[in-house]
Order: sequence, then C-alpha cells, then structure tokens
Amino acid sequence: MNDQGGDSVSVWRVEGPVLVAAHVIPVVVGVKAVIGWGVWALSPAAETAGSAGLWTGLAVGVVVFFWWTILRVRLEVGPGGIVAVNPWGTDRLLLDEVALVRLGAWGAEFHHGDGFKTTAYALSELATGTSQDQRFAELLAVLEADPDSPPG
Repeated sequence: MNDQGGDSVSVWRVEGPVLVAAHVIPVVVGVKAVIGWGVWALSPAAETAGSAGLWTGLAVGVVVFFWWTILRVRLEVGPGGIVAVNPWGTDRLLLDEVALVRLGAWGAEFHHGDGFKTTAYALSELATGTSQDQRFAELLAVLEADPDSPPG
C-alpha cells in the first residue's frame, strides 16, 4: 500500500524472477555496447564502429521492450477506482463500473456492467513469475475492504 498524505492506493507490479530479468538483461546488453565503443576508441575502424553501433541499437531495443512489457505494467486500486496499465494501454475504471472480478488466463479480469472486460496483466502468472492465486487473493482483500467495491 502506498500512503501519500491521503487515501491509500494498493499497487501491484511485476515481481519475482521476471523483474530481475527485466533489469539484468538490459544491463548485460548495455555493457556489451559500452565495451564495443571502448574497443572502437582504442582502434577506430568501420568494423568496430559497426559492431558497437549494432550492440547499441540492440541495447536500446531491449530496454524499450522490457520497459514497455514488464516495468511499466501495474495495477492500482484505490478509492478513486481501478487503473490497469498494460503494454497496449491504460484503462481507468470507477469501482461502480465493475460488476465482477475474476481471475483469467492473463491476469485479473474486471467485468463491466455492459459486457466488456478489462484485464490487469500485472497479476498475470507470466508477468510475475509468482503465484497468481496469492496476488489475486490480495486484490480481492483490498476490494472487499472497500464498501463500494464490486463483488469478487
């Protein structure tokens, strides 16, 4: 929970081995790029510059990929509603817009009264590398603590 001088907001992010990999892999590729530029500085040639540039481009791509798919993904539940940040966008729901909450294949599913649903990928088993059931139980506990929350 995160208290910022007002109402508390519960936040779930990717955690476990996936989070470690999202930090380690970009660092390894970035170090390889730095080494490539160091080699180029010691012996400037088109071949070493090309190799360093390739590793730099790969490092930028890896950083953007992991940030987009893992590090920015989150689920926030508070008195103002539900915010699900997924790789393809951000969904904001008021608590009274949610008719049902259940655990789906890709994370917590918030079913709207109009038949649509919003999935929170931050609670996906693939995104966390930990037990999806435990994190979903935490979500239900937070929702049940709020008297205006949707049924689980």
